[in-house]
Amino acid sequence: MKKSLLSICCTAILLLSLCPGFSQMEIHVKIDGVPCDSVKIQSYNWEKKSGTNLVLPYSSEIVFKQKQSLKPGLYWLTADTNHIASFIVASEKKQKLSMTYAGDSIAFDKNEENTRYQQYIKSMRGFDMQMAALDKEFQQSKNLPQYMLRSLVDSLRARALRIMSAKNAYEQKVIAENPKSLLASIVSVNIELPEVPAEYYGQQDKIQEFVMTHFFENFPWNDPRIFNTSVCNDKLMYFCHDIVYQWDNPQLDTFVIQDLEKALSINKESHLLFYDKLERELGFYMSNYKVEHTYIKMLQHILRMRPDVDKVRINFYEHELKAINKNLEGSVATNFRFVTSKGDTMSLLDFQSEYTLLLLHNPSCHTCREVRNKLAQDQLLNDAIATGRLNVLTMYVENDKRLWDNFLRVEAAAHYKHGWNFDQTIENEDLYETRTIPYMFLLDKDKQVIRKNLLVDEVDMYIKFLGIVK
Repeated sequence: MKKSLLSICCTAILLLSLCPGFSQMEIHVKIDGVPCDSVKIQSYNWEKKSGTNLVLPYSSEIVFKQKQSLKPGLYWLTADTNHIASFIVASEKKQKLSMTYAGDSIAFDKNEENTRYQQYIKSMRGFDMQMAALDKEFQQSKNLPQYMLRSLVDSLRARALRIMSAKNAYEQKVIAENPKSLLASIVSVNIELPEVPAEYYGQQDKIQEFVMTHFFENFPWNDPRIFNTSVCNDKLMYFCHDIVYQWDNPQLDTFVIQDLEKALSINKESHLLFYDKLERELGFYMSNYKVEHTYIKMLQHILRMRPDVDKVRINFYEHELKAINKNLEGSVATNFRFVTSKGDTMSLLDFQSEYTLLLLHNPSCHTCREVRNKLAQDQLLNDAIATGRLNVLTMYVENDKRLWDNFLRVEAAAHYKHGWNFDQTIENEDLYETRTIPYMFLLDKDKQVIRKNLLVDEVDMYIKFLGIVK
């Protein structure tokens, strides 16, 4: 009898979940005073064609409803293309929210976490306004005599420290009053780095180590929901783009691995989400922010996690490590044969030049053509070629002879050297990474790699650094 009753109850719940009126997510929005055609609920990454992007025609009262739950995280309420407010979805369950937007404020009905989140946003704006007022005061005082300016700067600094101290105390209070909440995690991510000690000024290595040591000091590794928020995404993008990529220092890779190890020790889900974010920016072959030495250390780290990482991932990481370890900076570039524009056959190691800019390309590739055009217009590069110390060697890596012949006849720059890897060993034997072309290398006279994956914007910098043109 008990089993029968249990079976009936389970069946009833299942039928209820399948009926048209049942929904896992239901968000009521009252909106007033916002002229628009549509209202949307969007996750932070909607512009990348992923994440949530729910759209309904504008009316004063709107109900967003669907059977599938939203992923817990931070969401935007958007009028047409304008973000007008953000709100928290804290759980997979009970995703029923009611909010009212009027003027510049948003209010929530019986949702304490979102009410406190709006209070937090308002308070942080207040601190930002105080700091902006100090900056304005400083900008307006630049014409003061030096002795007066020095005194004012000391005063402004003292006031700024008091504001920062009050801000930090407020953030810690919000975290303490909202334990284990997504709000607390959002606040933790937003806590600014401590000020670099004055004794480190002028010591770049000390400053870099300090920043790397403290960057994730307050990060809530125990809350994977944070990875579905814009504040987390912004912090990680800043870390990848403005710190790891800009500094490009192999000695700092240890700190990246330490951060990964710390995440792993606290929460395995956070660890993989963190790794994937870093890989997308620092390792993905189409990223503009690849840092090869960092990615190699990351791959070695993740491969040490066998068998805790699934086999598909492991196979991918092994392939990535094999590919990226080819033609590293400081190594001799892998040799290959090619036919020249004059019909001669030779190898890369036979090519005589003090410096060689090797460009792997396809004549019909749109991006390759753009790169060739930019190089052709680079006056410093043309001057370097004119000295005889540097040669540009373009290398066609595929197998269409008619395309190669047409390139030589129509597009090939007369002051470059041009080659065709006619036996396709570069691609067939994976001698070089050719998933994305164009791909440029800067080589010395012994074909040792000076720079792998050289960007067009870096060419002049290396010409100056090497003293090719003085």
